[in-house]
Amino acid sequence: MKMIKTIGWIGTVLLIGVYGLNSLGYISSVSLWYPLLNLVAAICLGIRVYADKNYSNVILEVFWAGIAIFAIVKYMIS
Repeated sequence: MKMIKTIGWIGTVLLIGVYGLNSLGYISSVSLWYPLLNLVAAICLGIRVYADKNYSNVILEVFWAGIAIFAIVKYMIS
């Protein structure tokens, strides 16, 4: 369970970090890094909330990851 908690913390730090970097202008929301890091954060947090059987937040992370994947694909096509 310690590994699952660590994965959850990594996701939390990534999510807050990416949001902060975007808000402060260090990373653009239209760059590839923004959705990639959001995808990794969603996967990490999804693992954590699934392990806790917190299924409403699992749905949130699935949608968060889906939006990130859509943005990655859109970036790759353009």
